[in-house]
Amino acid sequence: MDSSKIRYLFCLVIILLISCDTGYQQENNKWVWISYNEAVGKSVSEIDEHDFESFKVLENENYAKDLNSVFYTGSKILFADPNTFEIIRNGYSRDKNRVYLDNELVVLADPKTFKLLEFPYSKDDSNIFCGTIPLKLSKNEVDNFIVTNSNGNISSMKTSMTLSYFIDKNQDYKWLDTMKINGVIVGEWATGKSLTKNFDGFKEIKN
Repeated sequence: MDSSKIRYLFCLVIILLISCDTGYQQENNKWVWISYNEAVGKSVSEIDEHDFESFKVLENENYAKDLNSVFYTGSKILFADPNTFEIIRNGYSRDKNRVYLDNELVVLADPKTFKLLEFPYSKDDSNIFCGTIPLKLSKNEVDNFIVTNSNGNISSMKTSMTLSYFIDKNQDYKWLDTMKINGVIVGEWATGKSLTKNFDGFKEIKN
């Protein structure tokens, strides 16, 4: 067997070993989230404030829930109601009151009318969202918004950041301070347009 095939098989074995050991596991009467990082290898994160007995990994194994909370890759989804929680797709989920992307709140989204557009854009009856952030659009502009994603494959990339960092860089979104959220997710390379406005991610392009 030549060296290239040996390297391929070795990499395949490593990938299989890692994938089998990633996710939620029990350790010492606690649930933990296990992940791998190329720089540091295996990482074990304890899941805070969970009920061990009722903790259940969902069909999409990035998610779990107990009697009181819902978790995404080991982190609690703030506000999520485990009794009405459902997974949509592509990292989106909702309950009877709110919509989420990964473990962050999609700000102001109505779960009853929420629908996905081409990632990272989505909408409800009142807003267009880039990741978790609503765009500044009138109702008429919302109805006529289209996704252009002119940057090809990188259009679907997303960036997560703390709320404080986001507000520091985007003072016109300082009102997010009132939402009691920890972070935001945006798609900075996405593009879209309405009748009169063009957007790079969540930012309007000024002519």
